[in-house]
Amino acid sequence: MKTRYPLAALIAALALPTFAQGDFPNHRITIVVSASTGGGLDGVARLLSKRMQEAWNQPAIVENQGGADGLIATQRVAQSPADGYTMLLTIPSLLLLKHNAKDLSFDPVGSLAPVSELARTPSAISVNGKSGIKTFKELVSYCNSAPTPCTWGSGQQLSYLYGKRTFAVSGIKDSVNVPYKGTGPVVNDLLGGHIAIGITSIAAPLPQHRSGLLRILAVNAEQRSPEAPDVPTFREAGLNVPARGSWYGLFVPRKTPPEVVARIETMLKGLAADPEARQVVQALGAEPVFGSTRDFAAAVEDEQKFLDGLIRQFPLN
Repeated sequence: MKTRYPLAALIAALALPTFAQGDFPNHRITIVVSASTGGGLDGVARLLSKRMQEAWNQPAIVENQGGADGLIATQRVAQSPADGYTMLLTIPSLLLLKHNAKDLSFDPVGSLAPVSELARTPSAISVNGKSGIKTFKELVSYCNSAPTPCTWGSGQQLSYLYGKRTFAVSGIKDSVNVPYKGTGPVVNDLLGGHIAIGITSIAAPLPQHRSGLLRILAVNAEQRSPEAPDVPTFREAGLNVPARGSWYGLFVPRKTPPEVVARIETMLKGLAADPEARQVVQALGAEPVFGSTRDFAAAVEDEQKFLDGLIRQFPLN
């Protein structure tokens, strides 16, 4: 006896996307960046845009949607079709949204699927190049003898937490945080002398450090950055803070087909052996990774536990 299928079911089956047959991508890709233009995250996004266009012969555009600690960009991608054509490039601030954004209509982390850790970058402590402060020890002396508490700028909640952890063991008796909407304004006010200290990723102050306008006093890394070999690590500067870099990671909507995620992952893993791609990332003061989806998922889980513990020590509100 022959099995008969209703016509509607046949039409529906024929209409299903054929991801397994390699159709992805067949139109424009959008990389949504949870930061404004400039800086390390944006630099990596431009690299991805170029490489995706070359690999897939499809347009790949970058949309910078900074603000609200990445919430705007995250929501934009989480609510997009789960087809792989809209991706989120972000940092671990994503994992803090559940703590600092109340009454969310969606689960920021649960709505997304990790694809790849693209790079890791250390945080940095910077001062104005004209300040005369050349070492972290000199910064401690300066702040402790100043008539008013030293001010330090942070561009997002993540750098705020890193700053609180650092100042807790710094020997600086008193300091005042000045929050900013992004690392660009932190650097601008540091250049203008409106704040004494900047806590950012190394990418933000690196160009001005090279020119002498700013001075990076220390980086939170196991080893000195090849892009700033004159800058000591936190340990070398006398800061008892475990070395821990921040990742640049790529995500897609949670229900994106595994075949699509795998194709994106494969393309990105190929960049790990691409000298030009590695050079672009390294010039930003970051370490290229371009790792597997499995490894990145584990890194996200580990980072969530770490940040949850840090928030218990230093509440955001």
